[in-house]
Amino acid sequence: MKFRSVTLHLKDPEDFPSYSDYLLSLSRRLSSMSARVVLSEPSDDVDIELKAVHSGSGTKAFQVAWELLKSGYFTSVSLNSSELFRAADFLFRISEELGPEHATMFALSSVNPPEGPYFPVTVAESFGVSFSLLYPSDLYGALREVEEPQAVLRHALSMIFREAYSRVRETISDLGERVPFLGIDFSLSPWMEESSAEVVSLVARSPFMGPGTASAIAELNYAIEEASRGMRRLGFNELMLPMAEDNVLKELALRLELSARELALLTPYCLAGLDMVVLPLSVGREDLAKLICDVMTSGRVKGRALGVRVVLVDAEPGEEVSLGRFGKVPVMML
Repeated sequence: MKFRSVTLHLKDPEDFPSYSDYLLSLSRRLSSMSARVVLSEPSDDVDIELKAVHSGSGTKAFQVAWELLKSGYFTSVSLNSSELFRAADFLFRISEELGPEHATMFALSSVNPPEGPYFPVTVAESFGVSFSLLYPSDLYGALREVEEPQAVLRHALSMIFREAYSRVRETISDLGERVPFLGIDFSLSPWMEESSAEVVSLVARSPFMGPGTASAIAELNYAIEEASRGMRRLGFNELMLPMAEDNVLKELALRLELSARELALLTPYCLAGLDMVVLPLSVGREDLAKLICDVMTSGRVKGRALGVRVVLVDAEPGEEVSLGRFGKVPVMML
């Protein structure tokens, strides 16, 4: 188990200089992959690379988001059903005028986002620190060694979560509790060879998107809920399937065996939504708006936030493009 992020949440951005050293110390002590800050508004006082500000909702939110993106902030817009075509046009504008890497910093949300450590769908409502985890490979062995993976899944997750919780509390105690502990987002999220899709396949006993995929995702979400019960948590706390961050999904997309539409059909089970999907600029605006609508509808059915993060590039399905820290990423079929 690794700590994917340590995130400072600030309602008053002017407080950042007072707590930046604490944030970085906490991140170093936990060997976190990143230190981040979520703010209520942008500020010149915040000199950290990974920073997020929610843009709000409504027509004006898109202009707010544009300025935030140009200033290097991750951001999201809470979308209503009357703005689907505006949202599709905005995704094209980001990729065409700012570039595809800026598109990785923007998401649409079906409702107001939860407060948590995952970018870009987050908001600053409290003062404190939160954490996210990286643990797919910690589940591989246990799930491969048994005939009934569900029998060991909750136990394995409980062990991982207890270790993470203990390390956070111990580290905060050692450093002094200068900042409130808001909680951990226990979501199962991938990073390249650490694949969430591989975990789904092991639970389903079937290739990803084969029979049993949807029920395996639901089983994983139930297990995360149960294993984290009684612990301080915030954010999503479910399975995440960002295509450009998961080597199994990337390989399926490269072979044209997985489309964006198929991933969208999993959003009723996978709370985080349609994430880090790379599509060609040749896709129609109307079709893109319909894809966004499908995910937003799933969010309304679930009654919780779902995100859409789509990157549009000048390439065709089956080709690969370089996408900054994500490396080479395949372009998907719609």
